Amino acid sequence: MKVFVGYASAHGSTRGVAERIASVLTQHGHQVFVGPLDRRTDLRGFAAAVLGSAVHDGKWLPEAVEALRRNADVLAEFQVWVYSVSLVGERTSAFRPGVARRLRSLKARRGAGLPPELRAALQPLGQHDFAGTVSPEHWPITGRLVFRAMGGRYGDHRDWSEMDDWAGGIARDLLESTAE
Repeated sequence: MKVFVGYASAHGSTRGVAERIASVLTQHGHQVFVGPLDRRTDLRGFAAAVLGSAVHDGKWLPEAVEALRRNADVLAEFQVWVYSVSLVGERTSAFRPGVARRLRSLKARRGAGLPPELRAALQPLGQHDFAGTVSPEHWPITGRLVFRAMGGRYGDHRDWSEMDDWAGGIARDLLESTAE
């Protein structure tokens, strides 16, 4: 199956997640194209999509949202999964466990950054939140101070096995849908 794995990334962490997802889908025999979600994104010709964005200020990056809005009609025709990359993933986080639990609870109530109208239009078959990377230079001084006061830890918080598990599930779902 021809699958587009798209991403919007501010510092490269989300691109790395997209590449890992694409690698797993390729290993399962799918024809995969990885590319940025931006003004040039054209999803015609694909049968499925796995789309993600870094989350800044609780929202997907504007270029990702715009790309999905422009391609909403095409996306409505095939299977879609979405993922978000932020400081707090489902398994890992840049924060201590207690803070991460509270932030996950907030995220669950507010959504993971994808605008509700797009979520309704896309009707994704799955959603996953991954933790990404964070470096001091990604933040202004006030952001660094708040991050550290909350117990934040700089570094790469991505869990590669978590990505492999989630992407493996997508690969199996795609294989089952082509067998029907």
